[in-house]
Formats: sequence, structure tokens, C-alpha cells
Amino acid sequence: MITTEKLKEIADLAKSVPEVFQLKCFDLLLSHYLSGQVVKHDTVKIPPEMKRESRRQPFVLPIDIKAFLNQYTLDVAVLNKLYYTEGKNIRPVYKLKVHKKATAQIQHALLMALENAFTSGEFKFNIKTLRQRCRDLKCIDSANFTAILRKNAALFKNLSLDDEESVFLSSEGKAKLADIIEGIVNE
Repeated sequence: MITTEKLKEIADLAKSVPEVFQLKCFDLLLSHYLSGQVVKHDTVKIPPEMKRESRRQPFVLPIDIKAFLNQYTLDVAVLNKLYYTEGKNIRPVYKLKVHKKATAQIQHALLMALENAFTSGEFKFNIKTLRQRCRDLKCIDSANFTAILRKNAALFKNLSLDDEESVFLSSEGKAKLADIIEGIVNE
């Protein structure tokens, strides 16, 4: 049997480690306690690099993204629903809820352009990388991949369809990106 106070103490101790380890830490501490091995908060040594305060470096938002958010009256908090950032690293965490492969392909292209703007300051994507992401997420229409991009050419400044070439968003593309972001956030 465990008291609520003890359970709270174990939960508080588990919260003191990086988020990725919290659940495992809680499970281990609870198992140890229930097996009779009492764990006291002051006996556990947490290395400095694992402490909560040091696990995330602040991410500096590029001015082009700030301008984009301002232009389309989007709150900076929406980015946390789309991407996980740490230091200079960024990872997408969004899930598209579209069933049409063509729509998903265009949405991924626009969101990849935003993702690249975090590091380069430019809203651009690489066709080869887009093709691979669509393959990985099983939303590629291989037979119509380039036709889908051509059909939506107004969203891009320089659509050459060369796999190695970077494709930049047009102002219409950025407006469509803002609509997609609002759609994802409001789901």
C-alpha cells in the first residue's frame, strides 16, 4: 500500500529529471518503493546535465518567422504545437489530418518551408526532401508528384522541379501556410 503523500513525493522526484525520462523514472521509483526499497529524495544524486533547468537551451526565433507570424496575426505559441525545438535543432511534431495525397503533399511542402526558415531564415524546401517525407509518411502520389507541384505553382516563386533545387514560397504560398497552421492548431 502507498500513501498519497509518498506517491506525490515519487512524482515530484520523477519531475526533476528531463521530460523524456520522467515516466521511466516514476515507474522505477514506484517499483522500488513497493518492493520495500525505500527511496529518499535527498539520497538520489541527479547529474547536472540531467537537471530540468539545463536540458533545454532557449531557441532564438529568426526575424523572418517573427515577421511572418506578425503579418498573419499568428501567436508565436502556435509554433510549439507544430515543432519541437532544442538549441539549434527542430523537429516536426504536427500530424496532418488530410486524406488526399495531393493536399498532404502541398501542406508538407509549405510546412517544410517554415521548418527550414528556423535555420536559414528563408521559407524554402527541397523537392527531393519533400518527396522523401511524403514517402515516409505514406502520402505520396508518385505518378502525379510533379504534376501536383505544377498545379500549385502559384504558391512558389521558382518551381524548377529539379530535385536538388530549393523552392521558395511566394506571398500566396505564405498566406496558404498561415491558413494551414491555423487549421492544424484549431483541430
